[in-house]
Amino acid sequence: MTRYEAYVGKDWKELGIATILIACIRPERGVELAVFLVDMFCLGVKDAMHDEGLTDGEFRGYLDKQIGENIREPIHPACAKKLIEGALAYAEDLGFAPHRDYRKARRVFSGIDASACPEMFAYGEEGRPCYVRGPNDSEERVDRVLAVLERKCGAGGFKFVDPAAEEEEYAGETVRNDLIEWLEEEPEDVPRFFEVSGIITAMQLCPEVLSLSALIDVLWDPAGPHGLADGDEAQEFMNILRNYWNEVGGLIANTVAPDAAPGDTCIDVWIDDFEPDDKTALVLAMSDWAGGFMRATEIWPGPWVGPLSRPDLAPHWEVLRCMSDLSKPENVDLLEQAGKETPPRNAGRAAAAIARALRPIH
Repeated sequence: MTRYEAYVGKDWKELGIATILIACIRPERGVELAVFLVDMFCLGVKDAMHDEGLTDGEFRGYLDKQIGENIREPIHPACAKKLIEGALAYAEDLGFAPHRDYRKARRVFSGIDASACPEMFAYGEEGRPCYVRGPNDSEERVDRVLAVLERKCGAGGFKFVDPAAEEEEYAGETVRNDLIEWLEEEPEDVPRFFEVSGIITAMQLCPEVLSLSALIDVLWDPAGPHGLADGDEAQEFMNILRNYWNEVGGLIANTVAPDAAPGDTCIDVWIDDFEPDDKTALVLAMSDWAGGFMRATEIWPGPWVGPLSRPDLAPHWEVLRCMSDLSKPENVDLLEQAGKETPPRNAGRAAAAIARALRPIH
């Protein structure tokens, strides 16, 4: 007598990715099984494999290997088939074919009636396709998938998620927050985060190579940052500072890249850092950053003589100087006037223009 068993990873509804194993058990022929990796958000059947003639023990061992006991749950075989075929149809409508081994693997559920499943399954995320880049998806693969989606759905008709990029962004945010918190514990005469960020940006753009140790020398006395009595704490702080130094380097690289958007900037001040209605805090943070940048040109004046005297950069230096000191009404007036020009002159554009001038792409 033929019977079926089916299992699915527990988190399939949240992730939109379902690992499904279906087994067809016939006492006289052993166990035939197939495993399907199903992308419910976009791509349908991403992977499939098939095996047959297994003993019950071999089947159980295979099940544990593919979907561990703690992370799986049983699913009615009719619902497993319905879920797979629904994802397949959704993907094919978008323009994506199933994995090449699907045709062979689907034999395992040929005797199952999907209409016996009372459940309704939704595909896509919030009504539109969502392509989540897999760990093995090359840039060429990503480009092909996005091209298909854009042809079918239009530029705004789908979502793209790159977990690796988001992980990198999260790591950068953690480094940033660590530095913010550490600097808040320093004495009042030590600059806070946004000013330090401006100094670091200027140091990396300086025509003369400046090391990270130079920053320590000018911001702290010979004893080092407050509270660093032992070597472990000193090393921890230096690691945070070095990681943030690298984050700023990445921000500069993005700003000067040939494909950078006009609004890209190397100023590490973002509207999300503040409460939605607190525009004053945003402006003051920008002022602190500009103050740090200009302070670096004063701390290491020699290498900055050339860039500060360049006529093509004069309008941009003017904006940063005014932004660095908002206590003077004339600076505020000049910034307001610069913002009305076409294109508008502001601190973000000024910093980007200076970065591109000092870090040309060859």
